[in-house]
Amino acid sequence: MNTDVRIWLWSVHREAKATLAALPAVFAEIEAELSRFRPDSALSRLNSAAGRGPQRVSGMLAEVIGQALQAAASTGGLFDPTVLPALLAAGYGTSFGTIAAQGGFGVAVPPVAALGPRWSEVGVEGLAVSLPAGSALDLGGIAKGWTADRIATLLRAFGPALVDAGGDVRASGAAGGRPWPVTIGDPRQSGAVLAEVELDDEAVVTSSIVRRRWQSGGQNQHHLIDPRTQRPAATDLLSVSVVGPAAAAAEVHAKVALILGSAAGVRYLEARGLSGLFVEASGSVVAVGDRLAAAAGRPGASR
Repeated sequence: MNTDVRIWLWSVHREAKATLAALPAVFAEIEAELSRFRPDSALSRLNSAAGRGPQRVSGMLAEVIGQALQAAASTGGLFDPTVLPALLAAGYGTSFGTIAAQGGFGVAVPPVAALGPRWSEVGVEGLAVSLPAGSALDLGGIAKGWTADRIATLLRAFGPALVDAGGDVRASGAAGGRPWPVTIGDPRQSGAVLAEVELDDEAVVTSSIVRRRWQSGGQNQHHLIDPRTQRPAATDLLSVSVVGPAAAAAEVHAKVALILGSAAGVRYLEARGLSGLFVEASGSVVAVGDRLAAAAGRPGASR
């Protein structure tokens, strides 16, 4: 998934260790379905069939696409799974692991032409998905959140679990009768902690433009596309963290708030009764709600 994954299971179940040992294969199966960086993935095959009518897909891929389209509709298109052409136009055509192997970040990738939003033209009927010609899906963050939710639910039968899929953290149950303590890292300073939250059947997700940056056409770029402009978002924020019932939904809200910027992003979370933490490019830290108490500068591991 081009990210670090960590899983904790609080259990004395006799099959707990074997279940944990089997999870890498589960992640591999998910990646084989949902990754845009693998040319042989089910998602890549679907993208290559854009404009050819309905294509039969797996239940997993249909479910994640369905969630992504629901998120697009509920946010008025501010979350848009059809921004892949815009990402390619900005130069994000390969995974960051590949970029690092080629000599590090900052490698320029030739841009391609970007199209406008197409999410409302995507059709899903059961296991049949149709994409309009010239469009392509990037499930990215929502797939990561969906995976964290799925693994946490799978582990529930064995005991309380915590899943951290590259910063998308989902808890299932309470460890030893106590919620899981999770810290929020400072994007400006490695090892510093901004806040901490206790999770019990909840999620906390952070969206950031700090790590995935590169250069294309002599300009600095990042991976968070604003569907309204089809360009990397011109935001005054470095990161947004959101607490919610599920990681996939929290991922959507964090991304939308970051695209909107600090003022509109705060209003967005407040209107939905969500707690969040905003780190502005100016250095200010703004908390929304009462779940993420600021603890700027505290040392510790980030999530």
